Amino acid sequence: MYQSQVRPGIGRKLAVQQSTQQLDRNSLTFTISILSSLFSRTTRVRWCAFGLTGCLVAILSGCGGLTYTPGSLSGASGSTTPATLSQVSCGTQSLTGPQSKGCSVYLSATVTSPTVVSLKSNNPALTVPPSVTVLAGAKTTGFNAVSSAVSKSVTVTITGSLEGVTKTDAITVYPSPTAASAAALSKVSCGTQTLIGPTTKACSVYLSSAATNPITVALKTDSASLQVPATVTVATGASTAGFGATASAVTSTETVTITAMADGVSQTDAIQLTTSGTQTPTQHKVALTWNAPGDNGTPIAGYRVYRMIAGASSYATLTSLDTQPNYTDSTVQSGTTYDYVVTTLDSGGAESAPSNKTEVTIP
Repeated sequence: MYQSQVRPGIGRKLAVQQSTQQLDRNSLTFTISILSSLFSRTTRVRWCAFGLTGCLVAILSGCGGLTYTPGSLSGASGSTTPATLSQVSCGTQSLTGPQSKGCSVYLSATVTSPTVVSLKSNNPALTVPPSVTVLAGAKTTGFNAVSSAVSKSVTVTITGSLEGVTKTDAITVYPSPTAASAAALSKVSCGTQTLIGPTTKACSVYLSSAATNPITVALKTDSASLQVPATVTVATGASTAGFGATASAVTSTETVTITAMADGVSQTDAIQLTTSGTQTPTQHKVALTWNAPGDNGTPIAGYRVYRMIAGASSYATLTSLDTQPNYTDSTVQSGTTYDYVVTTLDSGGAESAPSNKTEVTIP
């Protein structure tokens, strides 16, 4: 119970006493607001903390002050640094045709009160909600980016803003495949992330479904140290086609990206070329662990782990479905930096937005 007392001739004094309940940050905010509205001439407010209890005393004489700002207190109680926006990510660089993609915003620290992050897109080909709220006790939350049908590819920038700090994520929206070519390019892979030259490695391109007519896929690399044919053709009725990637001997570690393109859709695969002296398959391991997310009403079937060599343009899938909140990567190479992210999958196969990126450098 709160009590107020006025003694004529002595001066006006308001004593705010707390019952046996603990005074938390929300109560403090509410009480300061009431005092400010009742006593516009109050010139000194003191905050006294005694363990888990406290008191507020407002006196109508003297000077000084306690100021309150969202997320921090300045004055006798000290101050804290508010969380800032650190990343906006949809976990992909491209979307094909109309669809909804799970994205996330990430803050630098856990917030103590609901925090609103403003969102916008610079092109209607990809729409996002005007804002998203990170709940108290969290440092990230998700939202959906919805792509529309387009006649030609367009790169859209999603911008997140919080307290003057902005972060962006760029996504290219591609047209849906034509009726004559309903199958879309979905992946290019050589089944490995490292090669020791000279050698030739069998690689493949993959379509989203069987081709109804022959589909030609253009291929290229960004280094002469790894050679691929100019094109590969997926035959009618097939959903994949193979090709060879020929690696040369190198004197130092080099990361090469293979790019495949068909009907306006591109996919990439990154391969690290190493010398025989740097290939030590079991020399190092990276043990990853993470906390299972809270129950939001949808049971989690498992997790999917992704890895990308630093500087590459896309992630490689390390696990298709892992039911435990941990994973050990024993295929890392010395002198290489890797980025890891984890997603969750529900019983229906729907995949969440990626976790925060974890960077590991192998000595």
